[in-house]
Amino acid sequence: MKEPRTLLTYHDLKVEVETSPNQELMDHLHSTVLGQPGGFRYQHTNLSNRLNAPGEDYFMFLRKGGKMLGSVGFCGKPAETAGVKHDSWLIRYFSIKAPMRTVPKKRKEKADLKDENKRSTVLGRFIQPVFADPSQLREGEPVDNAPAIIYAIIDQKNLRSMNFSAQMGLETVGTMAGFSFSRVKPRKSPRVKQLSPGEEPAMLGLLKEFYSGYTLFFPDPLFREGGYYVIRESGRVVAGLQIYPLTWRIVDFGSRTSNSLMGILSKIPGLRSRINPDEFSLLAFDGIYCESGHEKALYELMEGVLEISGTNVAMLMTDSDSPLNRIFREQQKLGILHRVLGTVYADIRMRFLNLPGGIRQHFLDHPTYIPTYDNS
Repeated sequence: MKEPRTLLTYHDLKVEVETSPNQELMDHLHSTVLGQPGGFRYQHTNLSNRLNAPGEDYFMFLRKGGKMLGSVGFCGKPAETAGVKHDSWLIRYFSIKAPMRTVPKKRKEKADLKDENKRSTVLGRFIQPVFADPSQLREGEPVDNAPAIIYAIIDQKNLRSMNFSAQMGLETVGTMAGFSFSRVKPRKSPRVKQLSPGEEPAMLGLLKEFYSGYTLFFPDPLFREGGYYVIRESGRVVAGLQIYPLTWRIVDFGSRTSNSLMGILSKIPGLRSRINPDEFSLLAFDGIYCESGHEKALYELMEGVLEISGTNVAMLMTDSDSPLNRIFREQQKLGILHRVLGTVYADIRMRFLNLPGGIRQHFLDHPTYIPTYDNS
């Protein structure tokens, strides 16, 4: 589907859907400042290779008189939870171009919204039908009563998006912890090796076993462009991770102290070109694997890939109640940037459609796999 498809119209308001990002969307997302006032704030500078994620990609636009007011990205993938097959729809890059309402001061949940249906936002009234039946994003007739989940990762301080998600019927099932790993002078490790294509199937088997107790583990973004690295001991992989390079423009590091610190670091020879707020290079770590008892090897691997890539900073995302997050809580030693910026917490929000009640409980009881590829 190359041409936009109209889902809904009302006077001069229109909801359209496309399957590939157009230039208008690219310009809009690159100009959007992410993060909350008073905290870490940044802009993406190159999303072209990340907007088309593995799976079904749809980009929905709300337009008024032909002018874009807001956009929402959906990434659909088939999933199976507790033996039940269903669609999964990840909301990505939700953005409002013009203020639709005043900035909220209170977080709202379903109970707060019972009397607000008539006062819901323009964006909410138009997008609600899609959240009630996301299969209509596809061309052709929607599948009646298709089992599905819609989910999003929302910063706990982002009250606008949090309240909008509640209006769309999403609820919190868990919490994501996002944090940095940094080294001023990353040490080289001769044990860090790039995984060869022939070794990928065996590594995938290890990852599936490692994340067998998680929900929504999708391995399809992994092993892209040879970006998976490992450390072996006695011939077997004991630590592994995928890297994705990112470039941001930093608007604010979050406080006067952190802005001053980054200003000092940017003057250190060897760091000047790496710590440039206008072109801040970092890595995203994904598909992390660590054999029990080899946590030090994982840290050695993380530092080693920073050295290989000529980077000083990486970002990680984990379910805060997961065994993987426990490794970092116990080991700590995440670097000076983490001591300054700390951990950002976000809610894992979901809406369950045509699924038995036991599935909802399964998500509440198990950690969620958080891919940095889809959420950075």
